[in-house]
Amino acid sequence: FDFRIRIEFRLRRAPCVVYADSTFFYMMTNPAAAIRMLITYAVSIPLAILVGYLLTEPASYGTLGVIGLVVALVFSPIFIKWHYPIMVFGIGCPATVFFLVGNPPLWEVVVILSLGIAIVERAMNSDRRFISVPGMTWPLLFILGVVLLTAKLTGGIGLHALGGGVAGGSIGGGKKYVALFCGIAMYFALTSRGIPRAKRNLYIGLFFLAGTPAFISDLFPLLPSPLNYINWLFPPTYATEGDSGFILGTTRLGAFSTTANVLFSFMLARFGLRGIFLGNRLWRLPLFILFFLLSLLGGFRITLIGNLAYIGILFFLEGLHRTRLLMIFAFVGILGAALLVPFATKLPYTFQRSLAFLPLNIDPVARADADGSVEWRYQMWRDLWPKVPQYLLLGKGYGLTVEDYQMIGQGTFARGGLAEQMDASEGSLAIANDYHSGPFSTIISFGIWGGFGMLWLMVAVVRVTYRNYKYGDPELKTVNTFLFMASAYGVFGFLFIFGAFQNDVGGFAKAAAFSIALNWGVRGPQREPATTLKPLPQPQPA
Repeated sequence: FDFRIRIEFRLRRAPCVVYADSTFFYMMTNPAAAIRMLITYAVSIPLAILVGYLLTEPASYGTLGVIGLVVALVFSPIFIKWHYPIMVFGIGCPATVFFLVGNPPLWEVVVILSLGIAIVERAMNSDRRFISVPGMTWPLLFILGVVLLTAKLTGGIGLHALGGGVAGGSIGGGKKYVALFCGIAMYFALTSRGIPRAKRNLYIGLFFLAGTPAFISDLFPLLPSPLNYINWLFPPTYATEGDSGFILGTTRLGAFSTTANVLFSFMLARFGLRGIFLGNRLWRLPLFILFFLLSLLGGFRITLIGNLAYIGILFFLEGLHRTRLLMIFAFVGILGAALLVPFATKLPYTFQRSLAFLPLNIDPVARADADGSVEWRYQMWRDLWPKVPQYLLLGKGYGLTVEDYQMIGQGTFARGGLAEQMDASEGSLAIANDYHSGPFSTIISFGIWGGFGMLWLMVAVVRVTYRNYKYGDPELKTVNTFLFMASAYGVFGFLFIFGAFQNDVGGFAKAAAFSIALNWGVRGPQREPATTLKPLPQPQPA
């Protein structure tokens, strides 16, 4: 029973009052409880003193590492219990774990921890089973084997934290390997359990809305100095001295564009075009249009092309071409195209740059900037093409040698000065395996074996998402349609627009795994129950 006793006494002529509750008397009568309490104090008090001392020292990896370890230990019970929803949110969150060496992105850390906990749970409880889909598992394992063999034959992974720069024969490239391995691990972490029916909307929100905080990275020039520490968690993408260079509509705000795309995609996945245009919620359509327009703040043509493709493909997949919306969309499209011809130059700079792939009269500066970004890509691809045959059987991997780093340091980086280089295939981006092309990033890095594995994976992902779209639960029809559409467009974009092998393996695996977790596997056509023919009733004698 809980009780409290009030004890009054005098200490140096001053009245004192002490309260003793049931916990105190329980400890006094239970030596085991007293020992546990003493152990708790013996651990927590020195730990608090150590953390307090470290906080008075200048920030360093050692200090941040100890503090991060303490925080991880404190929150470990929460993570052990809710590691799966935390992982679903973390794989889309743009935060970085700044107190770890190398500043790894949050998604890599939560994937490793969640998969580790899931494996331990499976070992301790036979009822905890991973969702088995061999059609997805085998291409991922094949890609993993190709990557490991290529890394072994080309000098190692080159991860500084593991001494790859000395023993492995290369001094860099390890981050790309880690991203690739974690992308494969993400599939198994997501399929470690199915998503309960009652929590589907919660997990859809966690999965699609996790990237919303991305806009914080663009606020660095506007944040007051006491809040600059937030950019340790969300690294800035646009840094300048003061606020003078930050002009809305002119400055390319890629992180704001990412946030708008996240919200745009969430509305399509949660409500679909039918729910946005034909639903009874009047706020959905204005928000949808707003997010579409805000996505152009980054000035990326691929964003506009992708969003228009999403709308067009979903329009037909949802069967809206059979409704009155077909004429409305056609009229709005024709009217918008007609208005763009005379008024394109009046749009903000980033909007004009996004429209640069169209034959419109736009700002010459925006046109030149967009054309320049295309030209250096084409130049790099033209110079890389003759070198493809030498990497067909054994790719070059991601390892970077000392000579590679010297060439990167001496060469002209990214978009400037390619005209002065004799061969763009020896430029900084090409040496760092950033080809801005899915096929080049696959064949040159991992040969035809990597190409075969990637094609196998893409076919498997489209098959999984299509079957769940076709035969899945009707309550999941909207999100299954979006996942199938996004996977199909992702394959097209990887092959013909933009791609990076180390990122897209995880991207494809992520879409398929979430579809599998939502649908508890891969759905198929339902078998119709067998019907038995009943004999006709015989006429009764009169």
